[in-house]
Amino acid sequence: MNSTKQTNKFTRFLRNNAALLLIIFCVVAITSVVLAVTLTRDRTTPVIPNNPVDGKPDDNKPDPVEKDKIKVYFGKPVEYTSISMEYTDGKDVLFVFSSTLNSWESHNAVDLVAADGTAVNAMYDGTVIEVTETYGLGHIVKVDHGDNVIATYASLGDVQVQKGQNIKKGEKIGAVSTSASYEFKDGAHLHLEITKDGKNVNPMPYVSGEIFREVEQD
Repeated sequence: MNSTKQTNKFTRFLRNNAALLLIIFCVVAITSVVLAVTLTRDRTTPVIPNNPVDGKPDDNKPDPVEKDKIKVYFGKPVEYTSISMEYTDGKDVLFVFSSTLNSWESHNAVDLVAADGTAVNAMYDGTVIEVTETYGLGHIVKVDHGDNVIATYASLGDVQVQKGQNIKKGEKIGAVSTSASYEFKDGAHLHLEITKDGKNVNPMPYVSGEIFREVEQD
Protein backbone atom coordinates (compact mmCIF):
# COMPACT_ATOMS: atom_id res chain seq x y z
CA MET A 1 0.00 0.00 0.00
CA ASN A 2 2.77 2.43 0.93
CA SER A 3 4.75 1.45 -2.16
CA THR A 4 1.77 2.28 -4.37
CA LYS A 5 1.41 5.71 -2.75
CA GLN A 6 5.12 6.49 -3.21
CA THR A 7 4.91 5.50 -6.86
CA ASN A 8 1.92 7.76 -7.39
CA LYS A 9 3.71 10.66 -5.69
CA PHE A 10 6.80 10.18 -7.90
CA THR A 11 4.60 9.99 -10.98
CA ARG A 12 2.81 13.19 -10.06
CA PHE A 13 6.20 14.87 -9.36
CA LEU A 14 7.48 13.93 -12.80
CA ARG A 15 4.22 15.09 -14.42
CA ASN A 16 4.24 18.45 -12.60
CA ASN A 17 7.97 19.18 -13.08
CA ALA A 18 8.55 17.71 -16.51
CA ALA A 19 9.57 21.07 -18.03
CA LEU A 20 12.05 21.83 -15.24
CA LEU A 21 13.60 18.38 -15.48
CA LEU A 22 13.93 18.75 -19.24
CA ILE A 23 15.80 22.07 -18.83
CA ILE A 24 18.15 20.56 -16.24
CA PHE A 25 18.85 17.63 -18.52
CA CYS A 26 19.64 19.93 -21.46
CA VAL A 27 22.03 22.07 -19.37
CA VAL A 28 23.88 18.98 -18.16
CA ALA A 29 24.13 17.62 -21.69
CA ILE A 30 25.43 20.87 -23.17
CA THR A 31 28.01 21.26 -20.39
CA SER A 32 29.24 17.72 -20.97
CA VAL A 33 29.65 18.34 -24.71
CA VAL A 34 31.58 21.61 -24.20
CA LEU A 35 33.96 19.98 -21.71
CA ALA A 36 34.57 17.05 -24.02
CA VAL A 37 35.37 19.29 -27.01
CA THR A 38 37.67 21.53 -24.94
CA LEU A 39 39.69 18.68 -23.52
CA THR A 40 40.03 17.03 -26.90
CA ARG A 41 41.21 20.25 -28.61
CA ASP A 42 43.83 20.94 -25.88
CA ARG A 43 45.38 17.53 -26.57
CA THR A 44 45.40 17.77 -30.37
CA THR A 45 46.03 21.46 -31.18
CA PRO A 46 49.72 21.96 -32.19
CA VAL A 47 51.81 24.62 -30.47
CA ILE A 48 52.59 27.47 -32.88
CA PRO A 49 55.95 29.20 -32.28
CA ASN A 50 56.16 32.96 -31.83
CA ASN A 51 56.80 34.94 -35.02
CA PRO A 52 56.68 31.90 -37.33
CA VAL A 53 58.22 32.26 -40.76
CA ASP A 54 56.96 29.72 -43.31
CA GLY A 55 56.13 27.38 -40.46
CA LYS A 56 59.70 27.38 -39.10
CA PRO A 57 60.86 28.74 -35.73
CA ASP A 58 63.06 31.84 -35.63
CA ASP A 59 66.07 29.68 -34.71
CA ASN A 60 66.12 28.22 -38.20
CA LYS A 61 66.47 31.61 -39.92
CA PRO A 62 69.84 31.92 -41.66
CA ASP A 63 72.26 34.44 -40.18
CA PRO A 64 72.74 37.60 -42.29
CA VAL A 65 75.79 37.45 -44.50
CA GLU A 66 78.48 39.89 -43.35
CA LYS A 67 80.26 41.69 -46.16
CA ASP A 68 84.01 42.12 -46.10
CA LYS A 69 85.22 45.59 -45.17
CA ILE A 70 88.08 47.46 -46.80
CA LYS A 71 90.00 50.55 -45.75
CA VAL A 72 89.47 53.61 -47.95
CA TYR A 73 92.00 56.37 -47.31
CA PHE A 74 91.66 60.11 -47.90
CA GLY A 75 93.74 61.14 -50.90
CA LYS A 76 96.14 64.01 -51.49
CA PRO A 77 94.13 66.90 -53.01
CA VAL A 78 96.96 68.37 -55.10
CA GLU A 79 100.49 67.55 -56.22
CA TYR A 80 102.14 70.23 -54.10
CA THR A 81 105.82 71.11 -53.85
CA SER A 82 105.90 72.77 -50.43
CA ILE A 83 103.84 74.26 -47.62
CA SER A 84 103.84 78.05 -47.45
CA MET A 85 101.81 78.36 -44.22
CA GLU A 86 101.23 75.59 -41.71
CA TYR A 87 98.22 74.84 -39.53
CA THR A 88 98.23 76.52 -36.11
CA ASP A 89 96.72 74.38 -33.37
CA GLY A 90 96.93 76.97 -30.60
CA LYS A 91 99.29 74.70 -28.62
CA ASP A 92 102.48 73.58 -30.33
CA VAL A 93 102.11 76.12 -33.14
CA LEU A 94 100.49 79.38 -32.06
CA PHE A 95 101.09 81.65 -35.07
CA VAL A 96 102.60 81.65 -38.55
CA PHE A 97 104.00 84.62 -40.43
CA SER A 98 101.89 85.97 -43.30
CA SER A 99 104.12 87.67 -45.85
CA THR A 100 101.06 89.22 -47.51
CA LEU A 101 99.71 90.78 -44.30
CA ASN A 102 103.24 91.23 -42.86
CA SER A 103 102.15 89.92 -39.48
CA TRP A 104 101.98 86.81 -37.35
CA GLU A 105 98.57 85.16 -37.63
CA SER A 106 96.66 82.09 -36.53
CA HIS A 107 95.95 79.83 -39.50
CA ASN A 108 93.22 77.14 -39.49
CA ALA A 109 94.47 75.64 -42.73
CA VAL A 110 97.53 74.45 -44.63
CA ASP A 111 98.64 76.22 -47.81
CA LEU A 112 99.90 73.69 -50.35
CA VAL A 113 102.07 75.37 -52.99
CA ALA A 114 101.85 74.14 -56.59
CA ALA A 115 102.19 75.51 -60.10
CA ASP A 116 99.37 77.80 -61.18
CA GLY A 117 96.63 75.71 -62.80
CA THR A 118 97.54 72.42 -61.08
CA ALA A 119 94.40 70.31 -60.62
CA VAL A 120 92.75 70.19 -57.18
CA ASN A 121 90.87 66.94 -56.61
CA ALA A 122 88.38 65.72 -54.01
CA MET A 123 90.11 63.94 -51.14
CA TYR A 124 87.16 61.58 -50.63
CA ASP A 125 83.61 60.99 -51.86
CA GLY A 126 81.24 63.74 -50.80
CA THR A 127 78.65 66.39 -51.58
CA VAL A 128 79.40 69.99 -52.53
CA ILE A 129 77.62 72.16 -49.95
CA GLU A 130 78.96 75.59 -50.94
CA VAL A 131 80.55 77.30 -53.93
CA THR A 132 81.40 80.93 -53.26
CA GLU A 133 84.02 83.66 -53.55
CA THR A 134 85.45 86.05 -50.96
CA TYR A 135 88.10 88.77 -51.21
CA GLY A 136 90.37 87.15 -48.64
CA LEU A 137 90.27 83.48 -49.74
CA GLY A 138 89.24 83.78 -53.37
CA HIS A 139 87.17 81.03 -54.97
CA ILE A 140 85.97 78.53 -52.36
CA VAL A 141 84.42 75.06 -52.59
CA LYS A 142 83.16 73.32 -49.44
CA VAL A 143 82.61 69.58 -49.55
CA ASP A 144 80.85 67.43 -46.96
CA HIS A 145 82.90 64.22 -46.95
CA GLY A 146 80.58 62.47 -44.48
CA ASP A 147 81.09 61.45 -40.86
CA ASN A 148 80.96 65.18 -39.92
CA VAL A 149 84.10 65.94 -41.95
CA ILE A 150 83.90 69.11 -44.06
CA ALA A 151 86.78 70.27 -46.26
CA THR A 152 87.17 73.84 -47.51
CA TYR A 153 89.16 74.09 -50.72
CA ALA A 154 90.10 77.76 -51.26
CA SER A 155 92.33 80.02 -53.39
CA LEU A 156 90.92 78.13 -56.38
CA GLY A 157 90.64 78.91 -60.05
CA ASP A 158 88.78 77.04 -62.80
CA VAL A 159 86.06 75.72 -60.44
CA GLN A 160 84.48 72.60 -61.94
CA VAL A 161 81.65 71.80 -59.50
CA GLN A 162 78.41 73.34 -58.27
CA LYS A 163 76.44 73.31 -55.05
CA GLY A 164 74.53 70.09 -54.40
CA GLN A 165 76.72 67.99 -56.69
CA ASN A 166 77.88 64.56 -55.54
CA ILE A 167 81.53 63.96 -56.28
CA LYS A 168 83.90 61.01 -56.08
CA LYS A 169 87.35 60.76 -54.58
CA GLY A 170 89.87 62.05 -57.11
CA GLU A 171 87.32 64.07 -59.09
CA LYS A 172 88.54 67.52 -60.12
CA ILE A 173 87.15 70.43 -58.08
CA GLY A 174 89.21 73.26 -59.56
CA ALA A 175 92.82 74.38 -59.84
CA VAL A 176 95.32 76.18 -57.63
CA SER A 177 95.63 79.91 -58.23
CA THR A 178 96.41 83.22 -56.54
CA SER A 179 92.75 84.16 -56.03
CA ALA A 180 93.20 84.44 -52.21
CA SER A 181 94.06 88.12 -51.73
CA TYR A 182 95.15 87.59 -48.11
CA GLU A 183 97.84 85.14 -49.31
CA PHE A 184 98.72 86.25 -52.86
CA LYS A 185 102.43 86.86 -52.01
CA ASP A 186 102.78 83.12 -51.37
CA GLY A 187 102.03 82.45 -55.02
CA ALA A 188 99.64 79.86 -56.43
CA HIS A 189 98.53 77.39 -53.79
CA LEU A 190 95.60 75.46 -52.32
CA HIS A 191 94.30 76.82 -49.02
CA LEU A 192 92.84 73.73 -47.32
CA GLU A 193 90.79 73.73 -44.13
CA ILE A 194 89.15 70.70 -42.49
CA THR A 195 86.61 70.58 -39.68
CA LYS A 196 85.57 67.46 -37.80
CA ASP A 197 82.38 67.66 -35.72
CA GLY A 198 82.39 71.42 -36.30
CA LYS A 199 85.93 71.98 -34.98
CA ASN A 200 89.04 72.79 -36.98
CA VAL A 201 91.59 69.98 -37.19
CA ASN A 202 95.01 69.69 -38.77
CA PRO A 203 94.49 68.82 -42.47
CA MET A 204 97.92 67.17 -42.87
CA PRO A 205 96.94 63.67 -41.63
CA TYR A 206 94.22 63.73 -44.32
CA VAL A 207 96.61 65.09 -46.97
CA SER A 208 99.29 62.50 -46.17
CA GLY A 209 96.84 59.59 -46.32
CA GLU A 210 96.78 58.67 -42.64
CA ILE A 211 92.99 58.91 -42.27
CA PHE A 212 90.78 56.11 -43.54
CA ARG A 213 87.32 54.63 -43.16
CA GLU A 214 86.25 51.02 -43.20
CA VAL A 215 83.52 50.45 -45.78
CA GLU A 216 81.71 47.31 -46.94
CA GLN A 217 83.07 45.85 -50.14
CA ASP A 218 80.53 45.44 -52.96
